[in-house]
Amino acid sequence: MAEITMELIKELREKTQVGMMDCKKSLIEANGDMEKAIELLRKKGAAVAQKRAGNATNNGHVESCINEDNTKGVLLKISCETDFSANTQNIKDFAKEICMHILNKKTSNIENLLAESLFSNEKMTVQDKLDELISKIAESIKTEEFVMFETSQTGFIHSYIHPGANLGILIELTADKKFSGENREKVKQVAHDICMQIAVTSPLSIRPADLDNSILEKEQAIIKEQLLAAGKPENMIEKIMKGKTNKYYQEVCLENQLFIKNDKLLIKQILENVSKETGVNLKIERFARFSIGK
Repeated sequence: MAEITMELIKELREKTQVGMMDCKKSLIEANGDMEKAIELLRKKGAAVAQKRAGNATNNGHVESCINEDNTKGVLLKISCETDFSANTQNIKDFAKEICMHILNKKTSNIENLLAESLFSNEKMTVQDKLDELISKIAESIKTEEFVMFETSQTGFIHSYIHPGANLGILIELTADKKFSGENREKVKQVAHDICMQIAVTSPLSIRPADLDNSILEKEQAIIKEQLLAAGKPENMIEKIMKGKTNKYYQEVCLENQLFIKNDKLLIKQILENVSKETGVNLKIERFARFSIGK
């Protein structure tokens, strides 16, 4: 049997960040073979994941990455069991690496993601990397969800991660022509402001026309029931409902919301003002909002 030296154990720990005793046990089982010991630790991670699969993962980390010209961006949510683990450098590094992987590989869904070879290390799959992380932390960890936005050269993608990385926003703005220099900075600023708006207000859609009909119908039914219970006359209900529906749009539709930094203006008016300043017609194309525990 090969001699399992302290130097060998330390080398395995440096490569995997797993505890010294687990490294020693894996090296003994692998008869000193470093690669086999690493594989055994990954399998241990998979076993831990299977054992703890039913455990609640209400904590986690939200990560984002954007390419250099702001035409492609990713928002990723990693979930785990404890807040302590969510704040470890291991989770943060894993989230950043997987985010960059998705950005470069243009991954389409979680199933494909886990099966892909890492962009940074073709010898490992994302699942291997996840199993390795689970073997270090010994709790259920999941690549919960992600979105990737890609736009043209006249578009602009921006992200915002709230302090603590428990909330993240990804937004895509489009324009009718290219912009650069000072105009680019103005577009970046309005994109950031709108991300902050989304973080605070959690809108359901960009504009009223995009709102899910079932949600609107349910809200209107509640409004009507309240008006009838209040004894409002039938001939007034339709007029009152119209006003209350518009008020509801102001609450849940992004462009209709009052700007959190200036409640005299709607978000659509902020966009119109920046469009006039830059000479490009800006439009909110889409957004994603990920939060931990939801």
